[in-house]
Amino acid sequence: MSRLYDPISQTVFEKEDFPEPSSLQGLCRKSIIQAVTLGDIEKVHQLPLPTSIKTKVGALSMKDFAIDVERLSPENHTKRCYPATCCLTNDDVIIKVFPKNSNFHLSDYDPSMVASFKENDHLCCVLIPTQSLAEKIDKAKESGTMLEHGLIWKTLTKVLHVFLSGQISPVRSIPSTDIRYLPNGWITINPPDNEESGMVTAMEAQVDKPVYEAPEVLGRQNPDSKAHSWNLGCLLYEMLALEPAFYDRSGVNPFSVFMDIMQGNLPAIPASASQSLTDLVNRCLVSDSANRLSLQEIEDAIIQHNSTNL
Repeated sequence: MSRLYDPISQTVFEKEDFPEPSSLQGLCRKSIIQAVTLGDIEKVHQLPLPTSIKTKVGALSMKDFAIDVERLSPENHTKRCYPATCCLTNDDVIIKVFPKNSNFHLSDYDPSMVASFKENDHLCCVLIPTQSLAEKIDKAKESGTMLEHGLIWKTLTKVLHVFLSGQISPVRSIPSTDIRYLPNGWITINPPDNEESGMVTAMEAQVDKPVYEAPEVLGRQNPDSKAHSWNLGCLLYEMLALEPAFYDRSGVNPFSVFMDIMQGNLPAIPASASQSLTDLVNRCLVSDSANRLSLQEIEDAIIQHNSTNL
């Protein structure tokens, strides 16, 4: 018997590990959902079936998901966000439950959300687990592999477009933990808060904490969009070397990180990096912003790369 959790009633119940075979209708529904996939469950409504059947097939409920009590942490209960398995597709998903009368609109939520349904007036959102760039880097390091250059160029392009939108202040940076990859290949970025009160100072370069801010940001010297170019260089280096460009490698002298940034002391770029990516890193991580690539020049380099690698 498995011990499962019901997030609506907030109770634990037991279920047989090998339940009786489903009805023919249940087996057909499962086959249809597996064919269209959970991420494209809306396509059920495009099938040449009677409307009543399409409605039944596409209507999800908590009975379609199993939440193993053993996988839950106190944080899951606090955030009402639960790791689960879809019984129809065997996909690992996350169920986010919003209580009755909560002020929430689906359009406001995470792009990894693939479906939603109501259960006893509670809104339940089904999210596909995502992986951050930092997690991808850790996984590559553990397996002794490198990130594919195609993924690096794609990530660089996505972050660049976020900066080019002009919605992020030059004093704010995007770390590798805020770049996330969805199973469908999309890349999403959690935009930083633009409040200047969060600016990093020289004394805030902490042990084991990567620093992505440009010299002019740390020194509060009226940074402009070229500070984003530095941020891009840091991310690019991290994807190539599988470690941040600037952090306290000794573990005892965080102030040395500040000095390395201000003086442009860049650790060696791995020989496995392509010449074009190596050149971009070297031209982005330049302490003097006047000699650093602009966002437009980085975009031109990406366009040039794409045109020669069709």
